[in-house]
Amino acid sequence: MPHNNFNDMDFTASTIAFITGIWGAILNFIKRDTKTHSITRKILTFIIDMIINVGITMLIYIGCIGYGFNELISVAIAGFLGHQGTRSFYIVELIIAEKVGAKNTFEEIKKNKE
Repeated sequence: MPHNNFNDMDFTASTIAFITGIWGAILNFIKRDTKTHSITRKILTFIIDMIINVGITMLIYIGCIGYGFNELISVAIAGFLGHQGTRSFYIVELIIAEKVGAKNTFEEIKKNKE
């Protein structure tokens, strides 16, 4: 049965979805090569990863719950797609840089990701 009110959502499942979003952001940040970055840039990158990943995860979770999926299935879908969401921002960044013809920017973005 779809939920029509935020108060109807299970607190435990919502908390697990939120923690899954945080965990995905931490894993995404660990994969980044930030050896040459300053501490300020590392913190800023981590915060941006956290906002994107948790935001996408919770948005998808709330959408799945609103659509009527089971809470556990919703958490699983939201966690997976939240992690992929941060990757999609990287891919969109590359596509935009390539389409506007910024070869140096394209190479710099690829270099920073690897």
